[in-house]
Amino acid sequence: MATNRDPVLLVENHPETRAAVRRLLEFRGHLVVEASDGVEAWEYLERGGRASAIVLDLDMPRMDGRLFRTKQLNDAQLATIPVIVFTGLSGEGLIEGACVIRKTDPDALLDLVDHTATPALVDK
Repeated sequence: MATNRDPVLLVENHPETRAAVRRLLEFRGHLVVEASDGVEAWEYLERGGRASAIVLDLDMPRMDGRLFRTKQLNDAQLATIPVIVFTGLSGEGLIEGACVIRKTDPDALLDLVDHTATPALVDK
């Protein structure tokens, strides 16, 4: 179960896109953990890494977003983590139990993450 200190797991293979999305999420108060592909994200979660939500690209090397989501849904402890697919691919079908947002609409991504993941409490 996610707590208010659990980060958003950002899974994106393009470094520039990953950095930009990370900055946007952090600006909105979210902690962020990055993974460059599905393998790296899966290893993070298998090691006990936590996530309040997962922002997932589809087209990645080693393990794409579809295979990652299939593995996640087959793991009872990880299946409940909300997934937001953030993709530049067009004509993509639905991913089971995931919201799909186009990369051309970062505002929709931020709104959905804000409703899905609880921003971190910042000590001042």
